[in-house]
Amino acid sequence: MIRSIFVYLLATLTYIVGSTIALIISVFLKNKHRPFQIAARLWSNFLVVISGVKVTISGLENIDKDKPYIIAANHQGVADIVLALAYLPVFFRFAIKKELFKIPVFGWYLKKAGYFSVDRKIILNAFKLIQTIKDITKDGDSVLIFPEGTRSKTGELGAFKRGSLLAARGTIPVVPVAISGSFNIMPRGTWYIHKHPIKLSIGKPINISLEDDYTAKVKQVHDTIASML
Repeated sequence: MIRSIFVYLLATLTYIVGSTIALIISVFLKNKHRPFQIAARLWSNFLVVISGVKVTISGLENIDKDKPYIIAANHQGVADIVLALAYLPVFFRFAIKKELFKIPVFGWYLKKAGYFSVDRKIILNAFKLIQTIKDITKDGDSVLIFPEGTRSKTGELGAFKRGSLLAARGTIPVVPVAISGSFNIMPRGTWYIHKHPIKLSIGKPINISLEDDYTAKVKQVHDTIASML
C-alpha cells in the first residue's frame, strides 16, 4: 500500500511537470504531438523504475524505428500501455474510450499527444477508425491496437474482435507483441501495485495484403502472440 501511494504521488507530480514542459516545447515545433509523445515515453519509463517492476524484453531487432506499423498486443492489465510506451522503440498512438477525453487536464493531454477516441457503441465508428489509423501511419507514426477489444479477465489471451486488424490490409505491417505478467501488477478490483516481473516479446512483422486470406492472417497474428506468452 505504501509503495502504491508513493508511485501515485510521484506519477502525478511528474505528469504535471512533463506536461508543462511538453506544452512549452510544442510551441516551437511543427509536429505538435511529438513533445507530448516523448514526455509520455519518459514518464512511462520513470513509472516502471519507481514501481520496482522488472521487465525482460526481446525481439527489438524485429522493429525498424523508421517505419510505421500496426502494433497488435494482448491486453492483460492497465499497465500494458505504460509498458508499451516505455519499451517499444517507435512513436505510436492508440485508441482510447471517448469518456476519458472528458477528464479535465488528462483529456487535454490525450488530444495533445494525438491519441484518438473510439465509441464502441457506434457501428459506423469502425469505418472512421480504419481511416484514422491509415492517416496516422501515413504521417509516420505507428498505431497500437488491442485486438481482443478489452482487458483479459483471467490473464489468458482471448479471441480477437472481428475486423480488429482490417486497417492493416494493404501496406501496413502488423507487429505482434506479447505482454506477460501485467495481469498481476494491478489485479482487477484493486489499485495496489505489485512488483510482478514482466516479459515483453516482439514478433516479426506480418503483412496482410489485399489478396491475402484476412482470417488466416489474423489467426497467424493471434497464434504468434500466443506462442510468445
